Parts: sequence; C-alpha cells; structure tokens
Amino acid sequence: MTQLLNHWVTAEDMVRSRTWREGYESFRLGQPPVFGTHGSKSLAYEYGRLAAAFLRGQDQHLVRVSTTRPINEHYVRQLADALTQLTGINELD
Repeated sequence: MTQLLNHWVTAEDMVRSRTWREGYESFRLGQPPVFGTHGSKSLAYEYGRLAAAFLRGQDQHLVRVSTTRPINEHYVRQLADALTQLTGINELD
C-alpha cells in the first residue's frame, strides 16, 4: 500500500488503524474533515475519508466501524479491497 518509516503498510493494516477508522467514520457521519491534526498518521485519516467517499460514490452502504475497538475481519477485507481499488495499488513491490 504505502511505505512508512522504512516498512510497508498493507491496506489491511491501514484499515485496522484507529486513525484510518476515525477518518472513515467522520466521513460516514457527515462531519467536516480535520486534516493536519493526526501528525505522522494524517495519511491514514485522509485515506479513511477517501475510502468512505469512494464507497458512497459506488452506492454502497457505509458500515459503521468502531474507532476504539478492533474491526471485524470481514469488514477489514471488504474495506481494504475498496482502498486498493481507489488507489490503484494492488501489490507492494
């Protein structure tokens, strides 16, 4: 998916991150973006919002995800698939 501090972050890792889920949920709830307040994790927040916008644009239901508890693995795969579709990145090479 992307490189961060000299290691690769997969789409699944990104979706599992609290910051990604905060971005996704803020878009799902119709809240205005809060860019630039997540430090080194800002990209995850922006990808979360972008994934939610992409899914809504595809007329898909935006499932509620917790920002404090682990996300169901079924939803991790589903949301990671959407993230890879919108970025066009399928491999980590």
